[in-house]
Amino acid sequence: MRGGGGNFGIVTAFEYRLHSVGPDLLVGSVLHRYDHARGAIKFYHEFCRRAADELSVDAGLVTLPTGERAFSISACYIGRPEAGKDALDPLLKFGSPIDSGIAARPYLQIQSAGDSLFPRGRRYYWKAQFLREISDGAIDALLEIYAKAPSPSALLVFQQVGGAIARIPSSESPYENRDALYDCFPLAIWDSPADDQANIHWARDLWSAVSPYSTGGVYANNLGDEGEDRVRAAYGENYARLVELKNKYDPTNFFRLNQNVRPTA
Repeated sequence: MRGGGGNFGIVTAFEYRLHSVGPDLLVGSVLHRYDHARGAIKFYHEFCRRAADELSVDAGLVTLPTGERAFSISACYIGRPEAGKDALDPLLKFGSPIDSGIAARPYLQIQSAGDSLFPRGRRYYWKAQFLREISDGAIDALLEIYAKAPSPSALLVFQQVGGAIARIPSSESPYENRDALYDCFPLAIWDSPADDQANIHWARDLWSAVSPYSTGGVYANNLGDEGEDRVRAAYGENYARLVELKNKYDPTNFFRLNQNVRPTA
């Protein structure tokens, strides 16, 4: 129920506790030239480390419609817009961005902002891993290999985690990787099946190059068909406890079409 990946049964009902948000939230975004990306990534790392819980900051290496590579940072302040201006100010003042802006937007618009990146019918592949920091070695690998992306739609994504997530002991739920600050993954997006090999190979190369700088952990929801070792990496020290539950509630492994925790019974 709290991160076990559907290994133990089927949920038939949820009861939600709602929290008041918006309706408008303050959003800030900046876009930096690729030859300034190294400094901008370092700034992003430090900015995230100091960010208040009300501030969510994601970033990525992107390719613009012109074909130019760039580094994008997007931040959303989950609180009163007037209080968010001070929180976002350092983001907007850093460096010499190509573009920047700040605006109050409806929560529903923010929540669905990424939908346009994933239309049905395109082809997608990614591999994810957690980072505690964005080291110089990781930056070198990211900038070198992202520049070789075979598709202009390819992304390298940083999703900020940490914050309140990190203040809960990892033993409290199956989700184990609470000491990470980022979920980092190359995302290949293309159209023709003839380009499958090139795009998948690129994403795997980028993931492998960054892997030495990762925690070794992964978010279960970002796993593909990557084998039992990667499932264990998602649950870490909690994996053995999940196996005990699996032995008790699903010893025949009926619920197996998932990131599977195999029973030993």
